Amino acid sequence: RQLSAAEQNAHDGGGVGESLIIQERGRSERVALTDVIYLKAELKYITVRTADKEHIYDGALSDLEQRYAHLFVRVHRNALVARRAVRAVEKHNDPVDGEGWTVRLDGVEERLAVSRRQLAAVREALMG
Repeated sequence: RQLSAAEQNAHDGGGVGESLIIQERGRSERVALTDVIYLKAELKYITVRTADKEHIYDGALSDLEQRYAHLFVRVHRNALVARRAVRAVEKHNDPVDGEGWTVRLDGVEERLAVSRRQLAAVREALMG
């Protein structure tokens, strides 16, 4: 069974905890937030990406953003990245989407789109 945000908060010690409880295939697994590279909303679930695995988390990205703003920065309406993992912000030119920005992250090959609205916050995270 999925934990509600309130249950997750209580489990984490009132928001002090630094992990997510992932429910997959009938088992529960604790994933330390220090291992999370990014969180990406896809349909009604969130992909929790670590260096070696993807997990599926049932929750709202906005709730995670509020609870863990000190650890993650929003890069796009559908994604949060770990502040410590931001390595570069790069301009790219996509034949379909046109010119835009991406963020390069430590520990994964994929790059995530950065919205113009979030660009300043992502650059700030890069600077530390």
